[in-house]
Amino acid sequence: MNCPKCNSSDVAEIFWGYPGNLDSMKEKLDKKEIVLGGCLVSDHDPEFECNKCHNRWGDAEHNFSDKTDSFDYDQGFNLDEVYDQ
Repeated sequence: MNCPKCNSSDVAEIFWGYPGNLDSMKEKLDKKEIVLGGCLVSDHDPEFECNKCHNRWGDAEHNFSDKTDSFDYDQGFNLDEVYDQ
């Protein structure tokens, strides 16, 4: 894959979100196979970054994921726990 801006083949995949274990990613980070995108994930994040001109493009996989959150609406919550009365 080449950068659409400068045509360089030195391209990294962008890792979005909070990395649980940076030690396991260290080698790929050092080789610039991946770059850290940040902890704040949106629905329009790019997938790739050029290591030469830093252009970002593409659509990260999470842009297309199911937009439901993890809260279990059927279970609900206990107001006493929330407000700790």
